[in-house]
Amino acid sequence: MTTYTIDKENSITALGSQQAEFEGEIFASQQELADLAGKWPATRLVEVWNGIPGLAQVKKFTDRKSAVSRIWKAIQDRK
Repeated sequence: MTTYTIDKENSITALGSQQAEFEGEIFASQQELADLAGKWPATRLVEVWNGIPGLAQVKKFTDRKSAVSRIWKAIQDRK
């Protein structure tokens, strides 16, 4: 299972087996991402999505659950 970090600039990075020093929050599953996102303002979810290269920009999501699901799928497709 891949572990990810998200920093204060909303950049998501997959961590390798040898984790270097990093700043940010860690998650390894969609549920862990949802738990983190539950503490964020909705605008941060939009910023995270819009920061993933190659995706169509959005202005808002229907709800937090769908935002997390779409973000999780997008980063899984990039492995």
